[in-house]
Amino acid sequence: MSQISAPPARPAPHGDTQRIIVNDAVKTYGTGETAVRALSGVDLEIPRGHFISIIGPSGCGKSTLLRLIAGLESPDSGEVAVFGATPRQACAAKMVGLVPQVPALLPWLSILDNVKLPGRVNKGAETRRRAMPGHQERSTAVTDPAHLLQMVGLGDVLDRRPHQLSGGMQQRAAIARAFALQPDVLLMDEPFSALDEFTREAIQLQLLELWQQIQTTVVFVTHSVSEAVLLSDTVVVMSARPGRITAIVPIELERPRRHDLLQSAALHGYEDTIREHLSSAWSDGPFVPTA
Repeated sequence: MSQISAPPARPAPHGDTQRIIVNDAVKTYGTGETAVRALSGVDLEIPRGHFISIIGPSGCGKSTLLRLIAGLESPDSGEVAVFGATPRQACAAKMVGLVPQVPALLPWLSILDNVKLPGRVNKGAETRRRAMPGHQERSTAVTDPAHLLQMVGLGDVLDRRPHQLSGGMQQRAAIARAFALQPDVLLMDEPFSALDEFTREAIQLQLLELWQQIQTTVVFVTHSVSEAVLLSDTVVVMSARPGRITAIVPIELERPRRHDLLQSAALHGYEDTIREHLSSAWSDGPFVPTA
């Protein structure tokens, strides 16, 4: 059974330095008759070092939940804690990395300089990060920017500008940039959604290789069931609006994982389970933990 759970509502989650905790989070956009309830009573605990995927119907609040963890928005009620700190404290200390759908590379910098840039900006954040109770030191052996770019297949284009690279290559550079900061948690919002299937599969394996070496905590939003199963320790299924967690499915497949796993009966079994939960995610059914 996975350690990830949807716990009962409880007071102040701060102080647990080994988990990301979302406690009874509610988020509404707008007011009055036009108000839209994006999240309703979301509870989630994510142990340090886990790779989890969040999946659900469009508009179910997946990205909103990611933004709460990232400190880009605050819940209307409830609490969010990142390894014992508030999301904003964690982000200010560069404990949190974000990979959006669009790579957002600076066009006037080389690929190598784009990856180096976050480490050069706001250098005081490193001091704050070391002072955070939930920060853990990791080896810098695999976080050298040039080495990271080599690991994602970009070692021969270090001096090129973003416009000289394909969309898939730009997204690889964005992933390398996020890992270069050694974040305690990496948030990924459908980063491969615009890529063709072949490129997507290649980047999935490179992401897993980086994660297995650095062992940061990854929260990955996707619409792809097979991608969620291939990458994750646990898949979190959300309902249609207002967003709630309707199922948590542990993925007990051996690591390291390869794409030949996509043909296995075990993986297809997990896919079937998740699709069953997704098919009922439009209803108002209760949370269902899945062993």
